[in-house]
Amino acid sequence: MHTPLDDTRSPPGTYTRGVAPVSTSGALREGRQVGVAVIGGGFTGLSAALHIAEAGGDVAVLEAKDLGWGASGRAFGQVVPYLKHDHTGIIARFGLERGNALIDAAAGGPDFVFGLIERHRIICDAVRTGLLFAAHSSAGRGVLERRTRYWEARGAPVRMLDAHATQAAIGSAAYEASCLEERGGHLNPFAYALGLARAAELAGAKIHTSSPVRKIARDGGLWRVGTENGELRAETVIIGTNAYSDALWPGLSESIVPMRGHALVSRPLSDNARAAILPGRQPLTDTRHLFSGVRLLADGSLHVSSDGPAFGPESDAFRRKTTARIARLFPFLGKPEWREAWSGWVAMTRDQFPHYHELAPGVFAALGYSGRGIAAASLAGRDLAALAGGRDRDTLTFLLSPLRPITARAFAPRFLAGLVWWYRLRDGVTARRV
Repeated sequence: MHTPLDDTRSPPGTYTRGVAPVSTSGALREGRQVGVAVIGGGFTGLSAALHIAEAGGDVAVLEAKDLGWGASGRAFGQVVPYLKHDHTGIIARFGLERGNALIDAAAGGPDFVFGLIERHRIICDAVRTGLLFAAHSSAGRGVLERRTRYWEARGAPVRMLDAHATQAAIGSAAYEASCLEERGGHLNPFAYALGLARAAELAGAKIHTSSPVRKIARDGGLWRVGTENGELRAETVIIGTNAYSDALWPGLSESIVPMRGHALVSRPLSDNARAAILPGRQPLTDTRHLFSGVRLLADGSLHVSSDGPAFGPESDAFRRKTTARIARLFPFLGKPEWREAWSGWVAMTRDQFPHYHELAPGVFAALGYSGRGIAAASLAGRDLAALAGGRDRDTLTFLLSPLRPITARAFAPRFLAGLVWWYRLRDGVTARRV
């Protein structure tokens, strides 16, 4: 079985090309004391460092490879105002009061992300014209209609589109109904991560790349966070390694199951095709269980999230499947010419909710965004910064919970591989019915 730690390839050129690098402090090669040591240079860690530094805190980030190297530099790019579960599932899990607070916090995620982008002038191809969710089956249409009624009753800019409006919004007659969610948007996730890093450094944070942490140990009233060539002594430690967590803290990596997500990007489309596909520049996903994202990038390329091997090595089979899907969705395109393919890892928790943990006094972690990482991880970084500053824990998006390794985790990939196969079969059957 492959794991995130097996990956050696950098984030895709589709995201990194033309993005100005951040002038970091380089590898840690000294010993010094800081207020907060942050482990991980992705959305979680960089958001935490930014908010700590803006509040006047002394903070340093330790990244094992390069900034945005993990899931933050490989994500599909949607900024979604929802968690994995819908409002009924959240309220059933957390109760009415806490559930509604969580629903509202997630709904505010895009405002938070695009607010950071605007405030710090982050150049990341940010587009906020909304999100399109299409019904790939009659059951999927029911899900979208229930969600839309819920948010319409709360005055949110969410509305159902009939077949004619759906075809106009997508540029395809493949769906009979869709939901336009105007609060969301999309961006270049790698550029967004580097923008957070640049803003954190301007606020006073120190960022060290090529600095894998080898140990965390208590030393009197401080924590010693050691790399191969240096050490930070800190009052507080924040771990933001998500799916790329290793054995650094016992049980942390065992509390999630990483699953691989795949992506394909075409060569830039013709002007006519660009005008016909997703003319409002909303990214499209549908109600199938597995990956179904489609969006147009700033250069006119078609970017597709694809259902490929969840745990095994990458293969070309998912390219053929994705090519066939795009041909059904946009018959006038012909066979897309794919320019680049890549994969990243999504951290799934047992309940598919993000988890916050206090691993020891002064050691905090957040992980398990289950495919909603851009907004959820940015919010988590803010919340971890608040914890480091001694803020009231009842104000967090997610309350702290005990670290619980997944029972029989060694068998989880086999179980989930079977579940993915079942979802793949169901998605195909229901799509053919429509």
